[in-house]
Amino acid sequence: MRFEDAALDALVTEALTNNTTLQIAKARVAEAHAERNAARASLWPQINGGMGAQRGNLGYFTGDKDIYLLEVEAIGSWEVDLFGRNRIRTSAANAILESERATQQAIRIGLLAEIARNYFDLRNDERQLALARRNLETQKKTLELVRNQHQAEMASDLDIQRASAQVAATEASIPVLQTAHDAASHRLNVLLGREPGTSHAALATSQALKPLDHRILIAAPAKVLSARPDIRAAERRFAASLSAKRVADLSIFPEISLTGFFGRQASTPFTSTPWGLSVDLVQPILNFGRIEAQIAAADARQKQAFLNYKATVLEALENMEDVLSAYLHETVTNASLTEAADHARRAASLVKQAYAAGQVSLLDVLEAEHAMLVAESAQAASDYRLRNDLAGVYAASGGGWDAHVPPDAPSRGHSEAPTTAK
Repeated sequence: MRFEDAALDALVTEALTNNTTLQIAKARVAEAHAERNAARASLWPQINGGMGAQRGNLGYFTGDKDIYLLEVEAIGSWEVDLFGRNRIRTSAANAILESERATQQAIRIGLLAEIARNYFDLRNDERQLALARRNLETQKKTLELVRNQHQAEMASDLDIQRASAQVAATEASIPVLQTAHDAASHRLNVLLGREPGTSHAALATSQALKPLDHRILIAAPAKVLSARPDIRAAERRFAASLSAKRVADLSIFPEISLTGFFGRQASTPFTSTPWGLSVDLVQPILNFGRIEAQIAAADARQKQAFLNYKATVLEALENMEDVLSAYLHETVTNASLTEAADHARRAASLVKQAYAAGQVSLLDVLEAEHAMLVAESAQAASDYRLRNDLAGVYAASGGGWDAHVPPDAPSRGHSEAPTTAK
């Protein structure tokens, strides 16, 4: 994500190391990797060694004498993969491993987007708190001015009540904003693998968010789909289900295995070197429909995996269209709200000057101050939504976007939309 924010970068770095959900995903990849190696090992012979020693008197069999017996043997076995069952199982295990790797990447992308959203939420709450406190100070000064005018019989009790009501309403909004700020901070701590309430150096002080770079090229839908790890994960799970279905179909064929052993026996009266080779064949004959049921279950799981893959693709397309629409429209909204906030600030300044000159009433001042607070708060909320939408674009596009444009590309205004790459 290209937000050029050092504090956000620090949070992301820590989360990639300590987030528990991501660590679980890494452990699942390690498990799938081990399972794949185990499946791959079934393609090769297995050799086991054994050794035993005993001493005793077996009566008649040993001539009523004490003897010792030492045995050393090696046993090798190999399932002849004549019909390709083990190769297909290995292919399925490899597909599952690739699916888990893609799932890990999807979790990583979702984690980064969630950190960004909560971070921007926290910064928005900080900004809203600053706006509320600044306007509260202005309103208190206005209330003090009205009280002075009341003492000089230039303002009525109604004017004092109106100014006092506005001060009280602004004061009431501050605890609500502080609660939201604390909730965002607690959520960030959990995402970082910390206990809620833990302080973080990157969040110790409030800071303004840097302006966004709107020169962003969005990839074509086909490229986005190929980059999304959730789609890759669903496709690999579908591939694994195809392999599982083939293994189930092959279960009607016989299993052939080769076994050999070689040993060395040494005892009191003699020594020997036993050995042997054998071929075993097991052919299912009567199982009361168990194999057919397993084939039917594998076929049903294959259909489920295909439908899940299809649903994942459709939801990915919907997600991309939604976040692009939200970002495009919010850029326009943000430009309008920025202009509205500028006008509201100028209007409030002019009304205060007119009030000091006795040209307007206190109600006009209070209304102008309230309009300025609303406009500035709306602009701050739009700034937050714009960054939140960009984080959504990041997640929906599979983990990133191209923030570079050609040097000769025309500069875009604040309200212009990103260009879709072809």
